[in-house]
Amino acid sequence: MKQLGVLALAGFREAIRNRVTVVVAVFALVLIALTTVVMNLTVFSLDRVVTDFGLGVMSLLMISLAIFMSVGMLNRELERRTVFLIVSRPLSRSKFIVARYVGIMVTLTMLLAAMSAVYATQIWFFDVPLHNSMPAAIGGLWCQLLLLSAMGVFFSSMSGPITAAICVVGLYLVGQWTADLHVIAVKLGPVTGAIARAGYYVLPNFARMDFKPQAAAGMSVTLGEFVDGLGTSVGWSLLFIVGATLLFQRRDFK
Repeated sequence: MKQLGVLALAGFREAIRNRVTVVVAVFALVLIALTTVVMNLTVFSLDRVVTDFGLGVMSLLMISLAIFMSVGMLNRELERRTVFLIVSRPLSRSKFIVARYVGIMVTLTMLLAAMSAVYATQIWFFDVPLHNSMPAAIGGLWCQLLLLSAMGVFFSSMSGPITAAICVVGLYLVGQWTADLHVIAVKLGPVTGAIARAGYYVLPNFARMDFKPQAAAGMSVTLGEFVDGLGTSVGWSLLFIVGATLLFQRRDFK
């Protein structure tokens, strides 16, 4: 456990030193502040603009950062050849993968907390009514980051960063429309419908973790809905991390 903590802390420090992480974090804070400019250019109400624009910018940048950090994790270790020093020590490769994954999530959680603080300040400043779907949307975003990072680590353990990024982005986009596959399956023929129905049950459903529409519309999110999204994220993340450890254990670094 001590080795796991040391590696996770090292991954966190590495991510903080990465200039891209700092630039994206600052950029996110600036964009959230630009909500005041957007308010003057839209016909929607103040409450909806502040909620929708703030959560949208936060989601876009945090998801992009999660993909960038996770798909390039192993490649950076290989380029600096630090992975050879780590695997030569009495440390299992599975612990290495889990520790790096934990380090990524600690970094993303801290950045998300900072952006959420700015977002909360903005809501307070513009006197926007607070409802439970706002923190649920931020919690749902964290669930998405948890799963996206696990997917990035999984694909980076068997391919290069570009291929891994394409796979993660593709699964994420398809996962946003997974619920539609079930509706489409009913209207299609038996064969095509069966394929669509299989995709509904096999692919990760990111829509279960996305509560931004409810937050923008001022709708409530029930505890059951949030727990369902959290369970989906944790379950799929465990599968991807287990798969990543199995692939990494068989990888030859010679």
